Amino acid sequence: MTQTRSTWREPMVWMLIGLPLASVVIGFALLFAAVRPGPEDMETVGRVTQVGKLLVSAQDREPATQVDTMGLLLRLKGDMVEAVPMDGDFPRGGKLRLTLSSNDPAIQTRVFHLSPSELGWRGVGSMDGGHDWVVELQPDNASWSLHGRWTAQARSLRLTP
Repeated sequence: MTQTRSTWREPMVWMLIGLPLASVVIGFALLFAAVRPGPEDMETVGRVTQVGKLLVSAQDREPATQVDTMGLLLRLKGDMVEAVPMDGDFPRGGKLRLTLSSNDPAIQTRVFHLSPSELGWRGVGSMDGGHDWVVELQPDNASWSLHGRWTAQARSLRLTP
């Protein structure tokens, strides 16, 4: 009375073949679910912003200066605005002028004057974090200029040439 069991009823078959095969099938299912576009991936553009004043043509650019290869970190600390150099060799001294402008004509352009401090430059001022700002930072003599876009609710920004 030797009765042979079906191969599929053996637990070792399921462990060696069934589980790895199931994990491969589930892995591909997750991969396809991850790369398939969904409603949260749709990006709608409400309006085209004007960035013409940020664009500088190649003819207008002068040879790269020391500042053109470096950047600053601009951050908010309470009611203070700080500009901290990204590199220790950043030229120090003198005051900086921070200009914040918005694409919304109802919002006025704001100008802050930053004085030298122990870490970089610091000035008193706060900004409305409810919308984006176009940022321009330059010294009083306007020998160089750094630009960036401060997005809504951001606490810091890296300014580059």
